[in-house]
Amino acid sequence: MDNLLSSPQVDIKEFLRPVLFGLAEEDLDELSQAAVVRPFPGGAVICEEGASGDVVYIIVRGRVEIVKRMDDGSERHLYEGVPGEIFGEMAILQEGIRTATVRAVGPVTVLEIDREPFLTVLGRSPSLGVRILVRLTARLRDADQQAISELQRANEALTRALRQLERLDRTKSDFLQVAAHELRTPVAALMGYTQMMQSSPSVQRVPELEVLVEGIVTSTERLHRIFNSILDVSRVMAGGLEIHRTPVSIPVTFQSVRSKFEQSLEERGLTLELKGLRDLPFYPGDPEMLYKVFYHLVNNAIKYTPDEGRITVIGRMVEVPDLGPCIEVAVEDTGIGIAPGDLELVFETFYRAEDVGFHSSGRTSFKGGGPGLGLAITRGVVQAHGGRIWGESPGYDEEACPGSQFVVQLPLV
Repeated sequence: MDNLLSSPQVDIKEFLRPVLFGLAEEDLDELSQAAVVRPFPGGAVICEEGASGDVVYIIVRGRVEIVKRMDDGSERHLYEGVPGEIFGEMAILQEGIRTATVRAVGPVTVLEIDREPFLTVLGRSPSLGVRILVRLTARLRDADQQAISELQRANEALTRALRQLERLDRTKSDFLQVAAHELRTPVAALMGYTQMMQSSPSVQRVPELEVLVEGIVTSTERLHRIFNSILDVSRVMAGGLEIHRTPVSIPVTFQSVRSKFEQSLEERGLTLELKGLRDLPFYPGDPEMLYKVFYHLVNNAIKYTPDEGRITVIGRMVEVPDLGPCIEVAVEDTGIGIAPGDLELVFETFYRAEDVGFHSSGRTSFKGGGPGLGLAITRGVVQAHGGRIWGESPGYDEEACPGSQFVVQLPLV
């Protein structure tokens, strides 16, 4: 190759003859006269992505690497060019900028041909156009095969990662369920014993002891509720909620919920109003599970509504296009509201829109802390009944208190 290039005119022409096979002699002469020999050291950038393209290159000896810059700043290897290959022609043909960077792999010698003579010869030489088209087609084919191979490898890696995450998720759910079940048993026994102590005359005769026992009972009941919630949410996560359907009275269920929170409502000056529930028919659902749905929704409304606020429960019959006739129950409050970005996230396990733990740990105190399981359980139970639940709120504002509402739709199956 060095001998071929010892005389710029004749040797360049002889080099180009097999590379541009079929080109007319006058066209070969014109390109040979326009070509300039350029040596590059290893690692040198011959042309850079984003630069203007006014030169086409033909590799004489050595190899070049063609790379594409990605959005994250990394480089993607496209292919390698070897002696006799043309590169840089796309920018000239499209009258645009370079779409890739070409870098020398070791010492490289190339021929440079300016835009005008190259396009002039190309315009009157169909053979050169066909040769370039064949080379571009081969590159596209190789690039497609490379992209398909990379996509297959990425899919295989994602599949392996997904399977591992599924195993970890099952392990987590199993651990939560076993741990909650194992802890709930001794806590239930402890609660039974402390309740017996609470009713003992000897304890009742000593006020200080009575206060201590009452504190133990309250804390034990709270632990029991938490373990029950963990068990419920682990079943939701594992898709193992069992629904035992029987006719359920929605107004009676809410009366039980109201009774459970009566003391908390009175202490904080909150009003709980029930509207339209008596007009609802019996619903074929799981009474225990539905009680938990409305318990958590009212508890959530109490927790995020300031003292002297109002909570309104509205029941009605609605016709939903893809569910048919449904019982719809909306729990509205005059609380601090929910930010738009949190309306979906509040249903995720352990998620809480605000860091409420600093305010209080009480389940019905304003912004009281909690494990963040109530709405996740609620959504799981509603979906297990074939229904829907969603939240609505103008936004989050502790001063203006725009309020929020959660809507449950249960189809009459």
